[in-house]
Amino acid sequence: MCVHVRSERHRQSSGDILPGRCLEAEAPIHTIGDALRAHRRAMSLSQEELAERAGMSVRNLRAIEVGQVRTPRQRTVRLLAEALGLTPAQRLRFYALARCGEATSAPTTSWAGSEAAPARPVPAQLPADVNLVGRGDPLAQLDRILAGRRSRAVTTIAIIGPAGIGKTSLAVHWAHRVRHRFPGGQLFVDLRGFDPRQPPLAAGLASAAFLDALGVPAPSMPADDIGRTGLLRSLLINRRMLLVLDNAQDSEQVRPLLLGGAGCLVLVTSRDRLVGLVAGNSAHSVELGPLTAEASRQLLAGRTGPPRTAADSAAVDVITEACGGLPLALTVAAARITSRASTPLQTVAQELTRPGNRLDGFASRDTATDLRSCLDGSYQLLSEPAARLFRLLGLHPGPATAVAAASLAGVSLYRAYPLLTELHQANLLTEQGDARYHQHDLIAAYAADLVRRDDQPSRHAGLRRLCDHYLRTSIAGARLLEPRRELPVVRTPSAGTVVLALAGAEDARNWFVAHHSTLLAMVRLAEVHGLATLAWQLAWALTSFLSRGGHWADQLAVHRVALRAARTDADLLGMSYAYRGMSRAYLRLGQPDAAEDVLLRALSLAAELGDQIGRARVHHGLSVAAEQRDDLRLALDRCRRSAAIFGALGDTCARAEVLNGAGWLNLLAGHVPRAMRQIRTALVLLRRFGERHGEASAWDSLGCAYAALGHREAADNCFRRALDLFLDLDDRYFQAEALVHLGDNRWDTGDWAAARKHWQRATHILTELHHPKTAGVRYRLACADGDRLASLYGLPGVGARRGVRRDLRRRRRRRRWHLRQPTDGRGSSG
Repeated sequence: MCVHVRSERHRQSSGDILPGRCLEAEAPIHTIGDALRAHRRAMSLSQEELAERAGMSVRNLRAIEVGQVRTPRQRTVRLLAEALGLTPAQRLRFYALARCGEATSAPTTSWAGSEAAPARPVPAQLPADVNLVGRGDPLAQLDRILAGRRSRAVTTIAIIGPAGIGKTSLAVHWAHRVRHRFPGGQLFVDLRGFDPRQPPLAAGLASAAFLDALGVPAPSMPADDIGRTGLLRSLLINRRMLLVLDNAQDSEQVRPLLLGGAGCLVLVTSRDRLVGLVAGNSAHSVELGPLTAEASRQLLAGRTGPPRTAADSAAVDVITEACGGLPLALTVAAARITSRASTPLQTVAQELTRPGNRLDGFASRDTATDLRSCLDGSYQLLSEPAARLFRLLGLHPGPATAVAAASLAGVSLYRAYPLLTELHQANLLTEQGDARYHQHDLIAAYAADLVRRDDQPSRHAGLRRLCDHYLRTSIAGARLLEPRRELPVVRTPSAGTVVLALAGAEDARNWFVAHHSTLLAMVRLAEVHGLATLAWQLAWALTSFLSRGGHWADQLAVHRVALRAARTDADLLGMSYAYRGMSRAYLRLGQPDAAEDVLLRALSLAAELGDQIGRARVHHGLSVAAEQRDDLRLALDRCRRSAAIFGALGDTCARAEVLNGAGWLNLLAGHVPRAMRQIRTALVLLRRFGERHGEASAWDSLGCAYAALGHREAADNCFRRALDLFLDLDDRYFQAEALVHLGDNRWDTGDWAAARKHWQRATHILTELHHPKTAGVRYRLACADGDRLASLYGLPGVGARRGVRRDLRRRRRRRRWHLRQPTDGRGSSG
């Protein structure tokens, strides 16, 4: 007699033996042997065939069937279950019989269950939903991944980011949004990957928790991790379930829990980047970054109440900036605000920005919300070399390159890369597109606190190596930008310092631009930590870049820091260089009185030190200051003194620069033939020595001389040569000056359209530089527009021509012509 099998769906729900087979009526099933025999016969397999499928001996299989072995080993039971192709419900019964030795209830011929068996529970373990702010983009990314999945395997999504960035909140919120698509239930477990109080949760324990949620009784639970994982995989294979694995330590912890079929989705959160999971298991990665300023304000207002934050928007801005877009920090700040209803927001803002350790403002008794405790969990998992580099990176102002990191740690570049990769993998660093590594402000504050508290010797040595790296690289770049400029003698760099090799002037400019803010901060850092010589030498090495780039306010500020450092160390040479650097900035800013004051101090120091080159440079700078004050006689006298000193030193190139300046002064005084001779002589010498900036300045001076003689085409050619050189040298101010001269010359030849084009380009540059001379060029353009309007009505167009000539007459009366400012050639300040 046969009992025919019902439909596949009915058969799976009631626990029948095998799809497409029939089962002969047998004696009631009491033991594992009875169940094994029933299944083997239902499969029409001999003992030899089943033993071969299961990879075991026929003797052992026969011993189980006849009852000689009533509780076989779990590995043997698992192999038999897989060879027989048991359904999840059948496996539960099979494992229970193997564990207990015999049935614990009334025998039944349908041992794997019956239609009257209770329905499997539908777990709903998601934590309470949360309100998210500013996470529209990652939510949309998650939706796209879910909508586009086509694989037959389980879909895995990894939400990654540093501590406190809001990974769990995003995962829980999105899981609530999509839970209706997973009728089989939702499972949630905290894997404790970064909990400093207790070890990470083993995958086997997580599987046991999931089995318990799915209704597997304790006696039927496999004892080993492999058995539990296998049973869980069997239970999930035909269910549509959502698994949230929160706070995973790494890919190895997660991989055993990637269970289920195409209907399942595994959502993982981790501070680790889970590269192994993405590469080896085709997981999708969603990376979280800090909240925007607006989203931070919304989160704070939502936690504290809009009326409270609206009452003091300035304090709210300070608080949100101190939190750096980190949701955990914002939550702690909101708790401080709400728990002190009578405390002004300004007070809270001051507490969060108080000098010292910034993390003190985000402390909490609850380790789950204490920012320092959260970061401890990530830091303690680092290898010792990576942990040391992480601490030292707390000294670096802003993003760091691999070369700077290697110098900090005192290791080779080859050894630094794996350490940076480890920190990046742990989300303690983010790699920017310009090959620099960035730390979140609060993570950097945590690192700085560690190195200040626990690593004083390494801190001082690392800081000196870092300063040496930037100083040596800056000096190399300064030599490429201005080969003939004198640079101070620097000491041998500390052992372990790595110096970047710059390929040429363009590479040097790009490096200075990329590290502009870092270099300024390094001067201040060196001064604060008592490295006075490194501070003023680095400031001087930046002078050419800052001056040519129009960063005159930065130039003035950084040399003031250098002066303070040199004074503290009683370093007369450093003070002299700092005064000269300040004078260049003052002269570019059009402040001759301030420039003269610092130059006279520099002159006194140079005389005391016997620094003849310094004396010559200072006299040249004083000549430019006198010119700006319309004192041509004094300016020429200073030029002669400078030229005499350079002549005595045999520095023909520097003397040629001064000669060009003298020619310019004679041109202003109306001695055009003398000026032409001096400028031409200077031009020949400067070209011979390859002094390109001085050559550009001389071409511009020569153009002005030709224009004064009415030789428009020759003047135009000189101005264009000057402009090309200034463009190549990236000196933006003198690009504008050459453009103004070109415009003036084109206007006088009647080419009004070209004149306006040159003036407009000059206006754009001067506006970006915030230079006061912008108004004069705009006046030219306004007059030119008036002439164009007059020409439309047949009226004489005299506005711009008259305006330019009136401007020239005024400037000649004041012994100043066009937009002349101090230069490295014609008007260098030393």
